Amino acid sequence: MATSLNPFGCSMLLIITLLSPLLFRTCTGTFIQPALQQLFGSAPAAAAQAEALTMLDVVINMPRIRIEGARYKVPELDEPGAVDFAKQLMAMAAAGNDCSTEWLTAVRNFFTSHVANVTTKIPDVFGKRQAFPALRRMVLAQLVKAWLTRMQRQVPTYLEDGFQQMFLEMYEAHRVVAIRKGIMEYFHISKAGGTSWCHAAKNNGCRAQVYDSAYICQIGQFDDRVRWLNGTFHARRTGRGVRWGTWGRAQRHTNLTTCAQRHEFAALMGYQYFSNEYTLHEGFDDPENVGICPQFFNVIIIRHPHKRLLSHLKFVVMQMKWDYRDNDLFNRTYWSTDSRFWDEFGPVLVDNYMLRGMLGEKVYHAPIGSLGAPEVARACAILQQYDLVIDLEDGHDVVDQIMELGVGWPHTLREIHDKDSVKAAQRLNLTYEPYIPQDLDYLYDRQAPDMEWYNFGRYLVKLDTLLLSVAKSLGAKPLPWLDFEKLHGNPHATLCGLLRRGPRLPNSTEERWMPNEFQSQVNAEMQAARQAAAAKAAERAMRAKAMRAAKMAALAKMQGQRRLAADVMDEEFEKKGMV
Repeated sequence: MATSLNPFGCSMLLIITLLSPLLFRTCTGTFIQPALQQLFGSAPAAAAQAEALTMLDVVINMPRIRIEGARYKVPELDEPGAVDFAKQLMAMAAAGNDCSTEWLTAVRNFFTSHVANVTTKIPDVFGKRQAFPALRRMVLAQLVKAWLTRMQRQVPTYLEDGFQQMFLEMYEAHRVVAIRKGIMEYFHISKAGGTSWCHAAKNNGCRAQVYDSAYICQIGQFDDRVRWLNGTFHARRTGRGVRWGTWGRAQRHTNLTTCAQRHEFAALMGYQYFSNEYTLHEGFDDPENVGICPQFFNVIIIRHPHKRLLSHLKFVVMQMKWDYRDNDLFNRTYWSTDSRFWDEFGPVLVDNYMLRGMLGEKVYHAPIGSLGAPEVARACAILQQYDLVIDLEDGHDVVDQIMELGVGWPHTLREIHDKDSVKAAQRLNLTYEPYIPQDLDYLYDRQAPDMEWYNFGRYLVKLDTLLLSVAKSLGAKPLPWLDFEKLHGNPHATLCGLLRRGPRLPNSTEERWMPNEFQSQVNAEMQAARQAAAAKAAERAMRAKAMRAAKMAALAKMQGQRRLAADVMDEEFEKKGMV
């Protein structure tokens, strides 16, 4: 097979002989240049290019933070050879030798040797479980930076074939490791498409603990529930309780606090999917140790902070309108509020909500205005480690491609639109504007740290889109033996896409984790708990009904007594009149 890969040397030929039919190919055509042009070439203005280069440098230098002694949690850099590879890439960049044939050889050698059997068509489910997404993005950022500067926005013809093979191998690493992990932890940033994502997990046949009508999709034993509102403040102001009123209670009510404990529980239960709407992990005692759990396939959707904030405020107002059933109290509480009210009632909602969740329980409950540049840097380093980052603002075409290629889910968010605030307002005869803070622009300005983090995330999304779009153009598929077109309308046939083999414990010899006594026991306990909760709810309803009946009876008795007294008085008057 004639190839243009000879410059990579004999060591590369040995690797290529292991390639799957998809990867063992003669590269023809130009695919890298149009993808770079589409994603990074539309804004040649100096200011736009300066911003792009700044963001790309952050991606490129993220490993340096850890290498130079910061205590950030970056699990993939703990893997053998990862730090040396990052140092090699940085040294090549410093020498102006990145995106050369030598650089390509280093990149391809790393990904094909550090993800065991990356080049087999049907992945070995027992191989390594690290796809190195942070280093993958570092590689792609170096390519984009070189294209914007030294290459003068034109990929050299002699590098095209090598780049194509590199893209296929990095995509294959992502695909294989997703299959090996078998469990997705979706970090649910509130009001950023999380309920729709959970709905999509159901549509794609993923096993989860529960798919309720709200599509929260959490594991109850993890206590990843939201803590949005200050219940104490609300009680002082209104004299009543409030849902989500647990802001200030930082610690999770669970013994499953470490990544290893969370993974073991989810794997034993056979779950393929769950979401977490509170904070990331292992940072309660030490906020600098917070991060993702590398045992899971980690996905996150980000959203423009101003849109997210407004959506969150509307959602809370709508829910309070529903809960109160008392228009007078509702209006007294929420009409014509300002930032001072929301700083007390929902501080986490209106002060860089996305950063707070990314940085753990202590930061989530930190005072208003306490987040700045150090927190942004740490959150950016964490975000770069996600297997997939999705921007809700990108529209269905981009999001669909990421879901289909990146997760193997043919049923995408295009099919779903949960919790429509306009429809909810119509049902409640609610106009949002009088209840939104009067100084909303001031609250928008306060989201500057979230905006920095979000803007960085948008470049990670572009890098992911670059990888997936090129891989798709080259014929890559998440599950090569499945025709996605035939799976539409049949969610169960998808079997959760790349997670279809299901979870396994680290030392398991089973290709699929089957139901067992532990799963049956926990399911029975949960069913019993649900039944007990339902019985208590029914008992409370009966008591409330009895109290209402007693009040009605007392009222009727009082009215009867008043009528009797009135009749007696009428009789007296009549008697006096007769005298």
